[in-house]
Amino acid sequence: MTQLLQTRLGLGRPEAVHTRRVNQFKARLASAATPDAWFHDSWATDPWSTAVELLDARDEIVSHGWSGTVPDDASDRLRALAALEISPLPLDSASADDVVELLAELENPPAGKWPPGITSITPQHPWESFPAIWQKILLQLQRRGVILGSPPSDMAGAPSVYSLTTTTEWEAAEHAARWLASGDNSGVAVVAGTGTAVLDHALARWGLPRLGIGNPTKLRVIDQIIPLFFNVIWAPADVQLLAEFMSLPISPVRRSAARKVLHALTQQPGTGGDAWTKALAEISNSDNLGPTVAAELDELFNSSLLTEGEATGADVAERAAWLSTRLRSHLHRHPELDSCLSQLAELTALLDDSEHVSRLDIRRMLNSVLPARPSTLVTGEASHWQVVRSPVEIAGDVDTILWWGCQDEGGRHQRYWSPDEQDALAVTGVILPDPAHLAEVKTSLTVAAARRCGTLLLFRASEINGEPTRPHPVVDAVAFELGTDAVDFAVEEKSLTLGNVWQLAGRRTLMATVCPRTVEAPSAVHSAGAKPGFIPPSVSYTQLSTLIGCSMKWVLAKQARLKVADAQSVPTGNSMIGTLVHRIVEELFTELHTENLAVPTAEQVVTTLHALVPNYASELLLPGKGSKLAGLEPVIVKSVITLFSTLQKAGIAIHAMEQKIAKSLVVSVNGESKTIPMTGSIDLVASDPAGRPVVVDLKWTNHSRYKYEEVAEGQAMQLVLYQWALADMKSTEPDGAAAYYLLKQGEFASASPLFGPPLTATQTGAETWRKSVRAAEFSLSEVANGRFAAAGRDDFIAVHEPERAAAAGDRLYQKAQCSFCDFSVLCGLKGDLS
Repeated sequence: MTQLLQTRLGLGRPEAVHTRRVNQFKARLASAATPDAWFHDSWATDPWSTAVELLDARDEIVSHGWSGTVPDDASDRLRALAALEISPLPLDSASADDVVELLAELENPPAGKWPPGITSITPQHPWESFPAIWQKILLQLQRRGVILGSPPSDMAGAPSVYSLTTTTEWEAAEHAARWLASGDNSGVAVVAGTGTAVLDHALARWGLPRLGIGNPTKLRVIDQIIPLFFNVIWAPADVQLLAEFMSLPISPVRRSAARKVLHALTQQPGTGGDAWTKALAEISNSDNLGPTVAAELDELFNSSLLTEGEATGADVAERAAWLSTRLRSHLHRHPELDSCLSQLAELTALLDDSEHVSRLDIRRMLNSVLPARPSTLVTGEASHWQVVRSPVEIAGDVDTILWWGCQDEGGRHQRYWSPDEQDALAVTGVILPDPAHLAEVKTSLTVAAARRCGTLLLFRASEINGEPTRPHPVVDAVAFELGTDAVDFAVEEKSLTLGNVWQLAGRRTLMATVCPRTVEAPSAVHSAGAKPGFIPPSVSYTQLSTLIGCSMKWVLAKQARLKVADAQSVPTGNSMIGTLVHRIVEELFTELHTENLAVPTAEQVVTTLHALVPNYASELLLPGKGSKLAGLEPVIVKSVITLFSTLQKAGIAIHAMEQKIAKSLVVSVNGESKTIPMTGSIDLVASDPAGRPVVVDLKWTNHSRYKYEEVAEGQAMQLVLYQWALADMKSTEPDGAAAYYLLKQGEFASASPLFGPPLTATQTGAETWRKSVRAAEFSLSEVANGRFAAAGRDDFIAVHEPERAAAAGDRLYQKAQCSFCDFSVLCGLKGDLS
């Protein structure tokens, strides 16, 4: 109505940009933000949100006729708003100002008595229920000859109401689609009270047009580009978000360059380290990318990250310019990026005016710039029925209203004005409407619209996305109008089907009987025929352990080449900390070796730790993670010093860290001798006083018990494999001492007395190695024959008893590590088999 009157009276203006107005109001606040200002504390904490809140409050009372004046005894809030209103700084007019301008124009008789071009206006509810300022506007229109009619008399009938509440949307969608498919829909209106993605699926199965209505969301992929970018350009680097940014389907970073960066992050969860440098070198040397791309990526996401407290709007705008350039290069293939570029330009305009900006400022601005927009999987299709979002939108009377998602979505937050503030505003002629009265008017309009039909069919799921729903208030209101109770409308789902006949609200359809189908888990054992090509050209300890423990996991990973996305593989938690501490030990060994020392000082460990955290565990530098890093520091210092000092006291001399394995394993596969090179690296290689090789594998784990049990039970295949790899090339058995060093606990798990009190192992290293080789031969023969099994499944364990079978075959048993497997759904261990 406001826009119509503006057009008729020639009062049009350019559309106001909300974020620009917030920025302008923010400038007004900045000029008035003295220490004794009413809003000072909020302003000091969050300037943008303070500006948004006060601007909304200002617009609310302006839309009801406020001219900027308040009585002397008004509240601090009103007096602060009045002071801001007379500020000389600019503030663009918006829809709130339009209403006031409209009234002023109508109250000033134009020279030519400009006609409004409106003959009559008929309200849907009584005139006195309109806000006071609109009553004044309507009075002025009446004085210009516009006839103000009376609201329609209550001629609404008493529709038959059916309210069906199902457990989930899927059941509700099936019944709604079935009803639409069972009759003529020319007199039907479908009210989409919520998104129709599930309903559209059911409609398509019944061969009916889909509605294509989505709920507003900020989670569309296209809407993630800008927020992710402005999160990853700040120090310290957030590698998890950086990995997500690199993995975007429409990525500003070239795909081949993003893959190299992602691979580096999976190796070392930080920026600036060896893996990062290697990735940049590969990008720089690539013919399709080159040094310019490598330099841009390093500058944006590593070397020139913005620092909190020092960043200016120009700094952020400069980086936004890079993003804009990259997005424009995709625009011809992805036209949907145009809206993204408009939002980026809007944000950049705000940043240009900002002397200093923080992460919080950017986040608040993005909340204003990026609106929640409907996201649909399909577009709406032409149908015989009307499709609206609310009953009040229905054009004319209809036979039936089918209300999909008839649930309470929650009301808009109402700003609280105290009685004293309302009285103060009333003195200036501003009458704020009662929120309860507005809600009552809205409900009455909906009820009136719902009653203009013969049948009212309401569908609601009792739970959506795990959250319970509540009936729409209109249900109780309709019941009240009809002199009954909402319970009387309820239809039980089980009552809809009688025999093979389904019926609801005067429509019926025959149901076909289907044979029950027993759902079974996929077989735990698979046979694919002879697969000699499955014999690997080389194998590491990790691959060999996986092959022996669960051949299906090995086949899926190494032969089918399945893996989770790199963005999901960036180390975090214990994996990340383990990588960090490994590197600390490696760096300290190099430093100590150069200085001819054996044990580092606590200061050396701390210095190395803090130097490496940005490259190997930047997550620990993020806000809120400081206490975790502070807690880890003494643990790491003590553990690292214990490692070096224990080796020194035992007379063990360290020779190398991360030493590559260079030895081939000779195995019998189906009776045929095969030579398979072993790959990988050993964490720590040393020698004892007698010159025999010593192996130490570093582990960061919360549960040390498993490693102690592994050594005591003679199951430490990793240690004996490393011992074998270091033995004489002609030797087929392991030699020397070996241990796990548990970094978090600062303890050794070993059967050798060199590292402290030894564990009593049930078998020698030579026996463990012999059984390991036999286990490798068995598993390699199995996959070469095309037979592989999901060894962690309970049904497989119950039938095949793999541990007993391994013992009977004199083989080493390795338990399948299902807790850390990415394929537990594929193998049938987990997941919904229905």
